[in-house]
Amino acid sequence: MSLFFFAVFTGAHVVLGIERILQPDSYEVTTLWLVIYGAIYFAGGILACLICVAISRTQRTCQVLAFVIFVAGVLLCIPAMRDSGGLNIRAGEVTIMEAMKLAKLPHWMHLLGPALGAAGVLLCARTRKLSAP
Repeated sequence: MSLFFFAVFTGAHVVLGIERILQPDSYEVTTLWLVIYGAIYFAGGILACLICVAISRTQRTCQVLAFVIFVAGVLLCIPAMRDSGGLNIRAGEVTIMEAMKLAKLPHWMHLLGPALGAAGVLLCARTRKLSAP
C-alpha cells in the first residue's frame, strides 16, 4: 500500500503540477487535491483488500486489515496534526519534492484519509465471495 501511495502521489504531483495542487502563494492544498487525495486513499484500500483476499480468502482478515489501516494511518498522522502550521507563505518556484513535503492538508483530512482507506478495504471485502470468519 505504501508503494502504491508513493507512486500515485508522485505521479499526481507530476501530472497536475504545483499550481493545481497548492493554492497561489501558499502551501495550503486546493480542493481538487483534497478530492484526489481522498480518491487515492480509497483506491489504496481497495488494492490492499484485493491482495488480502488473494492471500487469506476470509472476511475476518479483511476486517482486521481495515482496522490496522485506520489505526496506523491515524497514529502516523498525529505529528502532522500537531504541527501548528508555522509560516505558510510560498514564494518563488518550488520543486515537486518540496511541494510534497511542505503541503498543508486540513487537519480533518488527516483523519479522513485512513478512514477512506479502511472503507475501501471493507467495501471491496463485501463484494468478494469469501469464506466465513
